[in-house]
Amino acid sequence: MDDNTRVASASTDTLSSNTKKVAGVTTTESAELLCGCPEPSLETIEVEQVLGAEMAQRVVELDMFVPAQKPDIEQVVDVYVKEVEITKIDVIPDKVVVRGELEVKVMYVADLPDQPVHAFEKRHIRFTRDIEVAGAEPDMKATADVTVEFVDYDFHCHHDRRKVHITIVLKIWTRVVTTTEMDVFALSPVDEIGVFESNTASTSSSDKVSASQFSDESVSASETGGGHIEGFGEQNVIVTGPMTPTAGTPTTASGTVTVTGNTVNIRTGPGTNFPIVAKVNRGAMLTVKEQAFGWYRVVLPDGNTTGWIASWLVTGNSF
Repeated sequence: MDDNTRVASASTDTLSSNTKKVAGVTTTESAELLCGCPEPSLETIEVEQVLGAEMAQRVVELDMFVPAQKPDIEQVVDVYVKEVEITKIDVIPDKVVVRGELEVKVMYVADLPDQPVHAFEKRHIRFTRDIEVAGAEPDMKATADVTVEFVDYDFHCHHDRRKVHITIVLKIWTRVVTTTEMDVFALSPVDEIGVFESNTASTSSSDKVSASQFSDESVSASETGGGHIEGFGEQNVIVTGPMTPTAGTPTTASGTVTVTGNTVNIRTGPGTNFPIVAKVNRGAMLTVKEQAFGWYRVVLPDGNTTGWIASWLVTGNSF
């Protein structure tokens, strides 16, 4: 074998050796050589899926009596629901049991010569509502939301000047979530681009859940059409306790919002699991009618189409 043949053979051996080394490396090393990034690996993750979301009303009726140290009622001025919250959520077969408490305040003109205005309140008024959710099981997670839909009162000065009968209508939403395992290929972290619908308000069924808060106003009978308030002149005001409620929920959301996302989905219910009924573009003005789980039920600009939109994809505070 001449020298030229030996050189060619040696070059071939070297190339062959290099080729074997490349072929002999691990899959990850091959991927790193080819694209500069590790090959995805198979991992198991838990994924939450919404089984169902349902709504039901709950009527709360009660009698409130003027405390012994206060004068009789001449005329009721208004009745306020100051605070409402959900205290416990239990999942039973095909149902969710929602329990909560609310606080009510009554303002009235006293039956005295100078007709001062007084107030009294009642706390820890309990309510319970069973809501049917097909397929719900005790080991599933559930969340709930509540708003005050209507407040009314009855006062008959000829029968009892110290008693007010109050009727409150609550609207309660609940949502049941299931958890399933899914095998996925884990990729290197990447920056998220764009706006995604994502409800971050989920809580465990054992947590104490606050009601939706979208304004600083309380809910009163005068706002919802309940009761009958006649005008009365200049009064001496004597109020016990703070008159500005520290927490309260509106009867319904109202006002307009402007869409901030690009091509945002309008759905049939308050969640990403509900079907899409329409899409709206950035800058569209929508009329708000209701709220639940951080979603708004809106009327589209055509005046006929209604649906639900995620609150974090709109801007506006006229509620």
